[in-house]
Amino acid sequence: MKIERVAFFDIDGTLFDPTKYDRPIHEQVPDSTKIAIEKLKANGVLPIIATGRWKEMTKGIGELLQIDSFITSNGQAAYLENDLLYQNYIPQDLVLPVIDQMRQRELPAFFDTKKGIHILPQSHHVKAYTDKVTYLDDHAYPEDVLQMMVTVDDVRLISDWLTSLKAVQTGATHVDIYPLGVSKAKGIDLILQALNIDAKDTFAFGDANNDLEMFGHVGTAVAMGNGTDRVKESADFVTSEVWNDGIYKACDKLGLFN
Repeated sequence: MKIERVAFFDIDGTLFDPTKYDRPIHEQVPDSTKIAIEKLKANGVLPIIATGRWKEMTKGIGELLQIDSFITSNGQAAYLENDLLYQNYIPQDLVLPVIDQMRQRELPAFFDTKKGIHILPQSHHVKAYTDKVTYLDDHAYPEDVLQMMVTVDDVRLISDWLTSLKAVQTGATHVDIYPLGVSKAKGIDLILQALNIDAKDTFAFGDANNDLEMFGHVGTAVAMGNGTDRVKESADFVTSEVWNDGIYKACDKLGLFN
């Protein structure tokens, strides 16, 4: 298709209905969202997934919606038509002391790396997301880390002591940690450069605070009705909740089906 505009979509709470995480993937995405994605493609709008998830965790939604371009790991990697545009790692001299602190504080942490997911012994719950995990013993450290993730319900349990990296609450019990200055916006800039698309012809859909930088790098920012207050305040347009056809309604209202 001839690409005239680009729409970036977060996954959790935006494409996925967060009330249906216990269901098969095809049931987590509202039917109206599936229709919206098809109509976007038919009208020259390239849909791109922009998520905090690691690449393996985007495979199912990519196949379901037939999307092959991604910004993953909160902007630490970007793919255009499944070709890797760039990948960035946290400097190892920053990784080591953070993991030492996590061990001392017995935090349930896991690590998105070039060689897959590595986890601390107390992070058994991660196996609900993927079987491909490597346990770290007491003296082991992962290499080529894109981001670190911790299952806690208050970002201050991390941000009160972590100053060398960014800690962002991305879910009720989930905090993502990645380099200062990195966000989904970095991936957006690189993709737009590769496509030669002007920012005024771009749209971003999100619900969580790790979408805020992304909102500042597109022409129109759309907050889901189930999004955080900060996201809604930062958006150009607030649509309905994901489960109330929020994606479809926003695309229709903004003229993306024309």
